Amino acid sequence: MPGVGSFAPAVEAIEPYREMILEYIENGNNTIGVCLGMQLFFDESQEGPGNGLGIFPGSVDKIASKRVPHMGWNEIVGDEILLSKSGLSKAYYANSYICNPNDKNIISATTEHDGVNFSAIIRNKNVVGVQFHPEKSSMFGLKFLKTYLEEISK
Repeated sequence: MPGVGSFAPAVEAIEPYREMILEYIENGNNTIGVCLGMQLFFDESQEGPGNGLGIFPGSVDKIASKRVPHMGWNEIVGDEILLSKSGLSKAYYANSYICNPNDKNIISATTEHDGVNFSAIIRNKNVVGVQFHPEKSSMFGLKFLKTYLEEISK
């Protein structure tokens, strides 16, 4: 799922493919969402109108910090296996909105910006979402993606 953009235009862009995307995921196919892609997995967003995919019940809310947007490097904390296997401990973020799942058990890693803790990685079965940009997170971010691809190819 895409990593850059705004919720409302993205929801509008995927609307013709909505049922196909949901069927693909419901059939057990592995899917990763990066930044906006992770946010699209949720029901709704304060960023704009439209219904997300609703894969993860919850909302996407504006980050309640002094500095918005949140841009830069942050430590990732959690027991997500992709982190330990890839060596990724800090990642690059570019976001103004954060995901708030109803089920906190799907949060496998968190980060912090200006005293606000939020989901860095969510995972449930075949779906993984990352708020950070692994493609912009140096060699460890690329290793994170490689590790994910190795995991799903087994």
